[in-house]
This record gives sequence, C-alpha cells and structure tokens, in this order.
Amino acid sequence: MNTLHKFAALTLSAVLSVCLLAGCGASASSTASSAASDAASSVASSVAASEVASSAAAEAQATVEFTVTTADGSVSSVLLNVTDGEKLSTALAKAGIISQEEADAGFVTTVNGETADYNKDQAWWCLTDAAGEMTTVGVADIELHDGDSYAFTYTKG
Repeated sequence: MNTLHKFAALTLSAVLSVCLLAGCGASASSTASSAASDAASSVASSVAASEVASSAAAEAQATVEFTVTTADGSVSSVLLNVTDGEKLSTALAKAGIISQEEADAGFVTTVNGETADYNKDQAWWCLTDAAGEMTTVGVADIELHDGDSYAFTYTKG
C-alpha cells in the first residue's frame, strides 16, 4: 500500500513538472493542464480502487455457529457474524458469551454466566469443533472462517 502511494506521488510530480516545463503558450498550458488533470484522476482512481479492494478483503465476513450446553443439559446456539480469520475468543467476548478478561487470557471458566470450577467438583468447559472432537488449542488460538462450528459443553470429571 505504501508503495502505491509513493508511485502515485511520483507520477503526480512528473506530470506537474511537465506542466511547468511546457512554458508560456496558452494552448501548451491548456494541454499540459489537461494532461496533468487526466493523469492525476487516473492515479487517484487507481489508488481508490486499490484501497477499496484491500478494505473489502480485510473485512471479509464469515458466519460461525457456536453452541453452549450447560450443566443441566440445556442447549443454546448462536450465529456469530465475524471477520474471516478473527479469533474465536474475540468473537465470543463480542457476543457476551465469555468475558473480555477470559478472552484475553485464553482460558475460559465462565460461559454465559455459568462457572465451571474444576477445584470444586472437577467441572470444566470442553471446547469441541464441528465434528464434536475436542480441540487441541484454546479459544485464543482458533481463527474463524465461514461455516465453522464450535461448542462449549459443561463437563465434569
């Protein structure tokens, strides 16, 4: 992106230099001015199109299903609208499923206000993927992509 800005500035400088060197004649000045204007518009259009494409790519949206099964066995699901590549911890904190503090730490003990206390009764939140397999990494390490599905299940033992 920085290179594109440098290219645009260099091109614009060159066009303006040509205009200044074109000299006195009204028609030369008019032609040079018109050429400078056209070149500047072309460069500005290129830069704007590139920035829009970069912005759209950076903010590609994804929909992820997240399910929570509580201690009493009740199940709730929510569709998370996220940015492609966003971390699961960030998406869960934004949705209010976990706290920002736990998202930052990457270690979850409380989900939707229900705390699993391993020291008390060996309870913990099991994080699984779409296949129902326990994940090998925590919420802070999982990048989300469109169609992904994850779940927290209150587990004892």
